[in-house]
Parts: sequence; C-alpha cells; structure tokens
Amino acid sequence: MIKKINQHLKAANKTYFEHQKFAFRASLICLKSSFTAFVHGICPALFEYNTSTNIKKLNEDMEPIYKMREEKNI
Repeated sequence: MIKKINQHLKAANKTYFEHQKFAFRASLICLKSSFTAFVHGICPALFEYNTSTNIKKLNEDMEPIYKMREEKNI
C-alpha cells in the first residue's frame, strides 16, 4: 500500500500533505455544493448560482489532473 501511495504522490507531483490539502478542499467543495443544491431544490430563490460556480471552480482546479491523465492515456 505504501508503494502505491508513493507512486500516486510522485505522479501527482505532490507531497503527502499537499495532496491531502487538495483532496480535502475538493471534498469540502463537493459537500458545500451538495448542500447548496439541496437547499436550492427546496427554495429556488436561495443559492441560485452557488452550486454551478463551485463546480466550475473545482473543474478548474482539476485541469492539471485531466492533462496528466491524457498524457498517460488513462
């Protein structure tokens, strides 16, 4: 397992804590987006664009990962 973790960190070009920070941030954005979408579904006047804005930002943060995967043909 340690070997696989180290390979992943090397491929991501991140230290363990850099990777952890990135993953936790993505997780929190997803949780926040889920909450705002849920509330918006109940009351459309609330959080009109929050979910889409958060998802767009997360997509931008993931761009380097998409490029890395394309280079590796994954």
